[in-house]
Amino acid sequence: MKGLENNAAELFRLMDRVRKAWQSVTPCEHLSKSQFGTLMAIAHHGRMPGQSCTPSQEHGALTLTALAGAMHQSLPALSQRVSALEAQGYVERVPDPDDRRVIGVCVTPEGRTVMEVAYRRFGSILSQSIDYLGPQNFETLLHLLGELAIALEQAVATQEEERESDSK
Repeated sequence: MKGLENNAAELFRLMDRVRKAWQSVTPCEHLSKSQFGTLMAIAHHGRMPGQSCTPSQEHGALTLTALAGAMHQSLPALSQRVSALEAQGYVERVPDPDDRRVIGVCVTPEGRTVMEVAYRRFGSILSQSIDYLGPQNFETLLHLLGELAIALEQAVATQEEERESDSK
């Protein structure tokens, strides 16, 4: 059990260091990290750069529901962030041409400009990190962080299911 305690302590310590370092990273003065991430997701139709589109993503705006699903975030939190981006003029809500009840969101030219500034600043920080770790280690880190996220999400879901079944 001591190994588990040591692993837990080391994970908490390292995640706290990463969190503190990550908090000091700002993509640009006009955007928070969460706004930058949302703007990137909207610009890339809810997928990561390099991922292919589904036919429905190839053209037009992205609905907030689809974006929330792609970003694994709640609709109310995402809607609030999109409203802030809209107030800054970085995104706009547009009605679907085929169904006026459906509202999508897309990046404005001003939003693309601020994204370019953020990419340059964040890119500089990211490049320094990749140089320090090496490209292969950085790719491994990204893969392992993704796997850790999945493992933690599954463990939390299992724990919640067990609590629900115990309370019945």
